[in-house]
Amino acid sequence: MQAIKLLIIDAVKLYWDLLKAMIPVMILVRIAVEFGALNYLAEAFAPLMELVGLPGATGLVLATGMLVNNYGAAAALVGILPYTDLTVAQLTVLLSMVLVAHALPIEQVISRKAGLSLKFSVTLRFTFAIVYGWILNVIYSWGDWLQAPATITWLPDSGGEDTTWADWAISSATSLFWLFWIILGLVTLLKIMEVLKVTDFLARLLSPLLGLMGISKAATSITMVGALLGLAFGGGLIIKEARAGHLSPRDIVLSLSFMALCHSLIEDPLFMIALGGDVTGVLIGRFIFAIIVMIGISRIILALPEATFNRWLYRPSSK
Repeated sequence: MQAIKLLIIDAVKLYWDLLKAMIPVMILVRIAVEFGALNYLAEAFAPLMELVGLPGATGLVLATGMLVNNYGAAAALVGILPYTDLTVAQLTVLLSMVLVAHALPIEQVISRKAGLSLKFSVTLRFTFAIVYGWILNVIYSWGDWLQAPATITWLPDSGGEDTTWADWAISSATSLFWLFWIILGLVTLLKIMEVLKVTDFLARLLSPLLGLMGISKAATSITMVGALLGLAFGGGLIIKEARAGHLSPRDIVLSLSFMALCHSLIEDPLFMIALGGDVTGVLIGRFIFAIIVMIGISRIILALPEATFNRWLYRPSSK
């Protein structure tokens, strides 16, 4: 019973953090719809989103994810979905991009403290997100895959543009109610994986791939922690090891770069799948593409002269 109690407490804490991120965004999106601002925002984002085969309104989801986090992006998605027709492929493209480029103000501070140049890391994540979104769109369109209309099964029908504020409030409250049970399920699954040491197994299984990216054995375990559990975990360990002098500057940059592109491979993809994303985009394709990109980037980073490397990529760990 104590284990179940602790599990529920963890879920409630995570859910509370989620609510603090989601509710303000949901209200702002509703206001944007009410006053017609969503159309103007869609026009502003249209040129960028057209590159990846998405309607302009989805730019609001990507921008919110970049500035807030995945939960903020989820709130924006819930807000625009009744007014924006998306296929499963388009939704997968959008959520996959958010997984790469989310919470930039917070997560990039962690990377900066650990030693990675802020300009480089932000540019890397944003560019990767756009290029990966474009590739996914080309693949899904070419194969005519995942072209069914996207739906979030647990999301109630909001009624569209004619919905009153009262109906919207009821619909939103219902959505958030069901979201709690999804969060509880995710927390339970992660705890089971922790008890069964699935994360440790995956870390050992995937760690040989890091050698292809030029990451030494000294940084392997830390990098896999970040890749599987999140940039905050991995970045925190990098900061500790960097200050202790256990990692070379190039290991720090390579490790953080990979974590920037591909982190929290367990929790975040599961959440995006609950939002309607397909596993081929939010997990499998993102992991494979991140490895391919990092193999190429690592060759450049390892060949850079020391002065160039220190000027553009590396900043010593902040005390």
